[in-house]
Amino acid sequence: MTVHHLDCGCMCPYGGALFDGFSKGIRACLVCHCLLIETANNGLVLIDTGLGRQDVAHPETISPFFRLLNNFQLKDATTAVAQVERLGYHKQDVRHIILTHLDFDHAGGIRDFPDATVHVTRLEMEQARRGGAGFINRRRFVAEQWNEVKQWKE
Repeated sequence: MTVHHLDCGCMCPYGGALFDGFSKGIRACLVCHCLLIETANNGLVLIDTGLGRQDVAHPETISPFFRLLNNFQLKDATTAVAQVERLGYHKQDVRHIILTHLDFDHAGGIRDFPDATVHVTRLEMEQARRGGAGFINRRRFVAEQWNEVKQWKE
C-alpha cells in the first residue's frame, strides 16, 4: 500500500500564527490535507477531497463569509483530480472516497470523481441534509458538491 499526502487547496486567512501557529506575517497558510491510498485490489481510495474543479471555476457557490474569512487560493493544479492525474492515474481509478465530514473544504472534489462510492457517517449525512442552526452551520455544507453522488455508503 502506498499513501500520498495531497494539498487540495490553500487557505490564507488573516491572523497569521493565530490560525496556523507558525506564520510570521499577517496571513496564515492552511492546507486542505487529503490522502490518496493505492490499494492492491480496490483501486485508489481518497480520504477527503478538498476543493474541487467546480469550486475553482465557480467559487461563488461557497459562502461569501468563508471565502472572505479563509482567503482561498483557488488553483486547478491543487484539486485532488489534477493531482491524481499527475500521478499517472485516471479519475475512474478512484473507487472510494472516505469523508471525515461533509464541510465544503473536505467534500468539494466529490463531483470530480462521479463513479466513486462515497463513505460518510449516517449522522454526518443527516446533519448535512438537514442543514444546521446558527450562522456557521448554515454555511458549512454546499449540497451542490455532493447532491449527484450515485453511490453512498453510510
